[in-house]
Amino acid sequence: MAGSQAQLHRARQAEVADRVAAKVADVLNADATFESGSVALSARIAGAAAAAIVDLPVSVRRELSKRQGELARRIRGLVETFSDVRDNAKIALEIPNAVAPSGGEGLGKIVTVEEGERLLGELAVARKLEDWAGPVAGASELQRDFAIARSTLNRWQHAGEVIALLKGTRKHVYPIEQFIDGRPAKGIGAIAALVSNQRVAWLWLCQPNPMLGGRRPIDLLKQDRADEVVEAAQTYFAAQ
Repeated sequence: MAGSQAQLHRARQAEVADRVAAKVADVLNADATFESGSVALSARIAGAAAAAIVDLPVSVRRELSKRQGELARRIRGLVETFSDVRDNAKIALEIPNAVAPSGGEGLGKIVTVEEGERLLGELAVARKLEDWAGPVAGASELQRDFAIARSTLNRWQHAGEVIALLKGTRKHVYPIEQFIDGRPAKGIGAIAALVSNQRVAWLWLCQPNPMLGGRRPIDLLKQDRADEVVEAAQTYFAAQ
């Protein structure tokens, strides 16, 4: 039994490695920086790394995300020391000892808070809430169109299980996409608990996310894949 499970595990890792390597190769082939030989090797390394990570516990992946600098150094060290030459000669990498400082443009003119707010106001573009949040509805509309009682909606809001966006000065509206069969999708509450600002939480939920393969978190929640979304949110917002 244990042997068959180990075989299935290895087969799954091999499948992940092949799939990731193929996607990485497609991307690198379009980059003139990479020669054909380096594309294949880079893709295989990326696939092997993905296969090693895919089954790690959430806590380990989170720790790796926090130590990406160390991870990059270790990978570089492995490449430097690996060689099939008999004398174990290192593969020389041309890595500068120091990075040349960038002159940049320096700091601009220091202005007062009032002046800063005025300048930001000139740059800011007014957008309707629906333009970025998608279709929203108030408590009356949700009760009429989706049979969600006001008392139930209030209970969800006070428990942090639903995203409520302030429209105007007092009225709250609710993004319709978060509801499935008349109740918030599983995982909405966990995301809301991670992000104190409801607008930021919903903006994150409804935008394509590279950590989730370019898919929108809200779409994955609707597919009952809350664990993936919550893990991505924990990694993302822990770094803020």
